[in-house]
Amino acid sequence: MKALVLFLFSLPILATTQPCGGASGDFHINHGEEIGGFVAETARVSKMAYIGKGVQICDYAQILNSAQITGNAIIKDHAKVYDNARVWGNAIVFENAQVFEEAGVWDNARVYGDSMIYGFAGLKGNVRVHGVARMYDATYSSGEYY
Repeated sequence: MKALVLFLFSLPILATTQPCGGASGDFHINHGEEIGGFVAETARVSKMAYIGKGVQICDYAQILNSAQITGNAIIKDHAKVYDNARVWGNAIVFENAQVFEEAGVWDNARVYGDSMIYGFAGLKGNVRVHGVARMYDATYSSGEYY
């Protein structure tokens, strides 16, 4: 009886730890055969991209070219990260957002809607870029412009 009770109480915990909300998929294999983060079977990740161990690539997201996604970052919906762009920390890129060229998104930043972060732009801290915003060659950190 104790084992059954423990099992029943563990179910909600297990459900919240499934990558991409329990979607089907597998872990990305980086160059050098290093096991990377989770990639949903509906998502697309290029062989040249680097996906860190704690990363989740969900839904129909695309990670292309030599993009790097590390930390606990999540890329989901129809978002795209490509060229030499980097997303790391606890950053989330979602909806139809794009991060590309040499841009970086990190810490707790969120990029969503139809927004684009590109060039040598950087987005960090608790900043949100959304709607149809375009950010090019500037760095924002927790609401401050650099």
